[in-house]
Amino acid sequence: MALEIPGIKLGLALAGLAGGVVSLSYIKPLTKWQAFLAVFTGAVSAAYITPLIVNYFNLSSTGEHGAAFLIGLVAMNLIPGIIKLSDRFKTNPEDFIKK
Repeated sequence: MALEIPGIKLGLALAGLAGGVVSLSYIKPLTKWQAFLAVFTGAVSAAYITPLIVNYFNLSSTGEHGAAFLIGLVAMNLIPGIIKLSDRFKTNPEDFIKK
């Protein structure tokens, strides 16, 4: 049985945390606070997004930790992209939907 807090599998959060730590090796130099946020973002993103990805792509339970690691690794790049898409939708939803 996997360790869980309501709504979060700790194994996925740890895999995302590891991905966030590895991401520090290729992100431009960061302050300690920015580095903490990068790792935290990786862990939280992996904890909440991995189940969606696993379900959508019908991955086995053995693949979910790998997916969590990858999400943690790229979370610092994904989050700004998602926010940018949200801004585009907010300013012109019809054009966004057409594209």
